[in-house]
Amino acid sequence: MAGMRHQAPERGAGNKENASSERIAGGAAQREATTYGDWLQLQRTVGNRMVGELLKSGVGLSAAPPSTGVQRAPGLPTRQQLKDEGLKAGTKLIGKTSWANLDDALYAYEKLGDTDYRAQEEQMQKIEVIIGKWRASYDQRANKEKLKAKDPAKLAKVEQILADIRNRRVAIQTANAPTTVGQEGLRGAEASHVGVGHASVHNNEEKKEVKSAVTLNAYLRGQGYKLDRNYLSWAMGEMAHVSWKAHVGSSDATQRLAIAQAVSPMLMSWNISHKFDSSNTQDPIDKFLTVYPPEDEEDWELIVKMLEGAVGSFATVDVAGDMPVGETGKVNMRHGQNTQLTLDMLKGLDVKEEGSLGSYKQYVGSAIQGGSLPLLINGQTMFFSKTMDAPAQLTPQYIYMAILVGDRIVPDKREEPNPAKVPLPPGIKAFERHKAGINNTR
Repeated sequence: MAGMRHQAPERGAGNKENASSERIAGGAAQREATTYGDWLQLQRTVGNRMVGELLKSGVGLSAAPPSTGVQRAPGLPTRQQLKDEGLKAGTKLIGKTSWANLDDALYAYEKLGDTDYRAQEEQMQKIEVIIGKWRASYDQRANKEKLKAKDPAKLAKVEQILADIRNRRVAIQTANAPTTVGQEGLRGAEASHVGVGHASVHNNEEKKEVKSAVTLNAYLRGQGYKLDRNYLSWAMGEMAHVSWKAHVGSSDATQRLAIAQAVSPMLMSWNISHKFDSSNTQDPIDKFLTVYPPEDEEDWELIVKMLEGAVGSFATVDVAGDMPVGETGKVNMRHGQNTQLTLDMLKGLDVKEEGSLGSYKQYVGSAIQGGSLPLLINGQTMFFSKTMDAPAQLTPQYIYMAILVGDRIVPDKREEPNPAKVPLPPGIKAFERHKAGINNTR
């Protein structure tokens, strides 16, 4: 803590003789000083300047939580609870298992202060990454039928932990911004722990401003996402021309940061390309999250289950032109274009240039399966006109983009979830809303 010097208590500070030798002088108010951990805990919670104010006023620190109002970070199970449930990690001479890393990460989390929201979020992200790695190991062992006796119980525990993290993020978001997006609600929480009624601490006419709550854009940029129009994207390698994609809609703008915090670490740990719509709007966003295909199509089943679990407590909305899937219908899927169809992708197919329609060259051939709709080209980009006439504009109102599926060139009709009639990925089932009795906002 800049501008302050103090001596750390020696080991055995709990002993009355040692404790008394560590008292901080300062008027009538004197309390027992404890370890560096206590100093750092209060510093993280209320800031350097407030700790300096306390020291100047002669107030020391006590290990007893009631004296500072600082409790351990809530919401997640402790290392002791895992041990009590028989899920304690084993030991290895070299290296650590993912479960041992999870055990350590939970222990680090419980040592944080109850209002140390930024540190809690950072630690929860680490826990999610570790769980992602453990789940990958679990899936590999399950496929090889080499699960261990406690693996089912551990699987249930990690699902509980992920749910706990989602709930904790909701609680943190409520504390940070109880009424509006981005409101600096953390001010009051920090002030209440030190007995002051304003967000700033005055010291020699200076003010310490409390940073505002993290925003969706700031969080994603901090995680390495790149700006692409109104999206923040995290991409891994080249994108297939067409594929299945998953979408999650959001009807509540105040929940979008929490949704991103819930799904981003796991998608990144699994190296799955995805993007978030970062538009600054209070209106519903039907494609708030877009998830692109994994390397192995069979992984879609696990991804959809993970997404359903992550967004289960949030208000979602149906995605126009998509198909609700899974157990809850909160995840939507669509098969269609990722990249534009160009002439060099048509080599070997029965398709050729023949005449023109308006100012656009027209193509014909048996590979074209657009019904009677004409296939045209603009520069190197191929598309279908929605009528037999040349389109008035190259916009979705007048054209369908052309996609190549196998050896077929078909129109990518955005109002349809599967215009090329491609089978759903293995393990994925369409959600039947009429049987579930659920409306389009869930």
